[in-house]
Amino acid sequence: MERVGQDFNNIDETVKDLSNEFKHLKINQFREAIRNGSLGMYGKTFKLSTQEVCYWIREYLKSRKSSLGI
Repeated sequence: MERVGQDFNNIDETVKDLSNEFKHLKINQFREAIRNGSLGMYGKTFKLSTQEVCYWIREYLKSRKSSLGI
């Protein structure tokens, strides 16, 4: 939240949604995706939300697939 300069009001619900949506990910993968997103690697964040964090994780997964040649 500090990196994007925005409040995040529904953290508990977001964690539940993320864990249900991305059951196969390990905690370090979540951390890396969220870190990358908060640093602007996947574009500028205009509103920090569950949807935005899901977008970051999907972009992270795409970049991993392309780097692995999948």
